[in-house]
Amino acid sequence: MKSKILLSLVIGLLMVTSVLAVDIIYVDMDVNGGIVDITTNGIDHSTLHPNQVGETNTFSGAGDFMGNYHVNEGSYGALGSYINVNSDVNGADFIMTDTQNFNVLSGNHNNNVIGYFYAHSSGNDNQVAMNLKSIGSMYVWSEATDPYWVTPLQGNLIQKEVWTTKNGNLNTDLYLSVSTNGIATMSNSDIWGWTNGETGTSSTNYGGGIRTVSATGNGNYYQSGFGVNSLTFNGFNFGAGSATLGATFNGGMTGTYSMGSS
Repeated sequence: MKSKILLSLVIGLLMVTSVLAVDIIYVDMDVNGGIVDITTNGIDHSTLHPNQVGETNTFSGAGDFMGNYHVNEGSYGALGSYINVNSDVNGADFIMTDTQNFNVLSGNHNNNVIGYFYAHSSGNDNQVAMNLKSIGSMYVWSEATDPYWVTPLQGNLIQKEVWTTKNGNLNTDLYLSVSTNGIATMSNSDIWGWTNGETGTSSTNYGGGIRTVSATGNGNYYQSGFGVNSLTFNGFNFGAGSATLGATFNGGMTGTYSMGSS
């Protein structure tokens, strides 16, 4: 019954936000075998792109979990979105997405770039976690660990991806995933993480620092990068092109990664 009551609340919030701009959305969740889907749009209230959507953030959760989803509205349709959820004993599945229309967000720049972000953590026990914030601004968007001392992504399966399109064509794409019968974790030494820029750039290392991925048990690791103009991939510098790294592991794994493209 808790999940049914909560789902009705979320639907009500969606109906309100689809018509009116709001300053803050705060949803507490205590779900037992249920599903929650939330979509939040940031609306430009300026005279530059009136009533256009600058940024859209979504959260989807399924299974047994507790946590909250919190959104602030910024300038030119930007959003500050925060998700902190943890699974209960029967496990859960969490997805956050974010879309950034930089023509709207930047105010008066017209690079025709749209940025995208996808984060996913899932598992069948009480060790699934997602603690992320997504911060849109005029010229650059970034995700980060929120708060900085907790685990950003954890589960039997974790995935993260950023990509951009320019004039409707794919410009950049960075992706990493780990699946294991143990527990996989992604973490940042710096609070900030993966990012998109208004000219069509993407990076896993916004703000510097070291990006670490680790896992216990047996499983698979996969990493890929693509850039129309340039690509950096785990210390290698390429011109236009793509790169991939895949591995099967037994007895756990740990390492660092760094990717950027334009």
